[in-house]
Amino acid sequence: MTLLRAVLLLGIISFSFAAGSAIKWCTVSPQEQKKCNDLKEQMADDFPKFSCIQKQSSDSCVTAIKDRVADAITLDGGDIYKGGLLPQPRLKPIVAENITGESCYYAVAVVKKGSGITINTLRGKKSCHTGLGKSAGWNIPIGTIIERNPNQWNKEDPIETFVEKFFLSSCVPGASSKFPKLCALCKGSGSNRCQRSHLEPYYDYSGAFQCLKDGVGEVAFVKHTTVPAAEKANYELLCLDGNTQPINNYKQCHWARVPAHAVVVRSDSVDDKKNEEIWRFLSLAQRSFKLFNSDKYKRKDLMFKDSTEVLIHLPKETDYLLYLGTNYANALKAIRKGRKTGSLSSKIRWCTIGEPEKRKCDTWTAVNCVEGFNAEDCIKQITSGVADAVSLDGGQVYVGGKCGLVPVMAEYYNKSKCSTQTLNSSYYAVAVVKNSQLNWESLRGKKSCHTGVGRTAGWNVPMGRLIKNNKIRACDVYNSTYFGESCAPGADKNLYPKLCSLCIGTRKSLHIENKCDANNNERYFGYSGAFRCLVEAGDVAFVKHTTVLENTDGNGHLDWNRNLQSSNYRLLCKDGTTAPVNQYLSCNLATVPAHAVMTRPNMKEQVLKLLKSEQLKHGRKGTEVATFNLFSSERFSGKDLLFKDSTQCLVEVPVTDYKGFLSSSYIAAMEGLYSCKVPELLEACSFVSC
Repeated sequence: MTLLRAVLLLGIISFSFAAGSAIKWCTVSPQEQKKCNDLKEQMADDFPKFSCIQKQSSDSCVTAIKDRVADAITLDGGDIYKGGLLPQPRLKPIVAENITGESCYYAVAVVKKGSGITINTLRGKKSCHTGLGKSAGWNIPIGTIIERNPNQWNKEDPIETFVEKFFLSSCVPGASSKFPKLCALCKGSGSNRCQRSHLEPYYDYSGAFQCLKDGVGEVAFVKHTTVPAAEKANYELLCLDGNTQPINNYKQCHWARVPAHAVVVRSDSVDDKKNEEIWRFLSLAQRSFKLFNSDKYKRKDLMFKDSTEVLIHLPKETDYLLYLGTNYANALKAIRKGRKTGSLSSKIRWCTIGEPEKRKCDTWTAVNCVEGFNAEDCIKQITSGVADAVSLDGGQVYVGGKCGLVPVMAEYYNKSKCSTQTLNSSYYAVAVVKNSQLNWESLRGKKSCHTGVGRTAGWNVPMGRLIKNNKIRACDVYNSTYFGESCAPGADKNLYPKLCSLCIGTRKSLHIENKCDANNNERYFGYSGAFRCLVEAGDVAFVKHTTVLENTDGNGHLDWNRNLQSSNYRLLCKDGTTAPVNQYLSCNLATVPAHAVMTRPNMKEQVLKLLKSEQLKHGRKGTEVATFNLFSSERFSGKDLLFKDSTQCLVEVPVTDYKGFLSSSYIAAMEGLYSCKVPELLEACSFVSC
């Protein structure tokens, strides 16, 4: 929690709020509207433009926020998921509730003490739920029951049909009138009956517990803090092992840990300033107003959960899937009506980085191609289910692993051993110069060429080594004065212009576009791009051991590399000497993990099957390599598109996660490199709510 508390403390320092933009908070009941209006009055001096808009339900609020009628609301994980599935602008969480010291809570099943009910005897009982589609009250318990009764739900039927048959009767606020048994126990009158709002007395945590307390239901699916302290002795928890335990034993007896409720907003970049304003408003409101107390309004959990201790500002790159986590998101998918899990015959969606790579991918008939702006964008697309696979550099494998992706196959570069499907794919990170008088100790003030920020050979290894040798401070890695000028694609050219000063982008008509972009639209991107940067503008290029040989001595077929000779370039050794470019075994900066194909855990077998099949057809000695070559980019006027051109074959990764693939020493190096400033996506993925 150290980082989170630091973020929180930074967020709640005094601000000048008076000139803030309008913030429209969405509420779902008269009581919540009254609390919101009291908050408005309290905050009038600092935020005169804050207002409250009442809608019928959280679903209505989600629509209002998307349509820009409202700006924010606090939602349960199930509703956060639905908001994230919307067409653009989809919703994303920016602030999480912190409960009992963590940004997650425990989903529990509560019964009256001595009832004799266990998880194994729930069938035919009367159930109380917080609301349709809510985490603790619906998604977790129903998902758990289905998992324990795998063949009793016909997936062609709505999930509600199964629940009606499983329980004798229920109160599930928000259930459709098509399923009357799911509203049979609800208490509301007239049109308010079974509403998914506080208009239904048995709605939400306190309502579901009241349904149990009144003797209407026999089990309530709620969160671990729901039962009041004075009443805990009268109730007990149902454990997954068939036993029961006291209410306070929720850490040992719960059905799942789920992400806490969070404030959601629109994810459009045009809303970034407003979203920051919303956080500033909340950071002040939690100190100036009883934000986490609803007693005055004769209800519970209005606007925020009453059990909330403090609000946490989430990392900027957090989207709904990163916040909810892959496991929780997959659980939600599993109980959605009509979900298609995807057959092995459906095409893998391959994420490409830049236009040249997309052109090559479009000729690969076995996959569908999805375009990503850069590797980080592809990681997010795969995490969110928009794409399925991508080949990543080791540094990006680290980030992808932190975001829940797993390695499937790795590139292998040793031709003589490829047929054995050898383990431990790796390559050498090297520093190349064209001036033989330069060495590792004389690089200060020189012009540097990098494959891309966050990439292994081009950034992580050389910059990490300079930090280790006290040439650069970790906190100055992006704005260091060590190099005179650089091209480091992926750097923020507005914040760190020196890192982009050598970059040349793509010339279109009379204009230069895509300058310093982390894709092949920047002509100095990647291994061959960094080497081209050295040829045309730089003093040192940080690349892989095969890069120079692939672009010299007749191996270059483009205008810039056609006549280059490898003898004109030298490697910089760690001991201050130099060596010919073919002496990389003894003169390199580090041995590093090879590039690897990454995917979601649930797609690993499908991607593995595809790659093994395609390698037989389109690998080095493939039966159909003439029509498409996985490991050649020459036809597409590029280098290293989709896979490195030096790849001899793909080998299956024998480990199950990124940690085993990268090794502990490489991970330690990455952690050291990011010890001061963490990339935004890595920060978002490293935030563990549950």
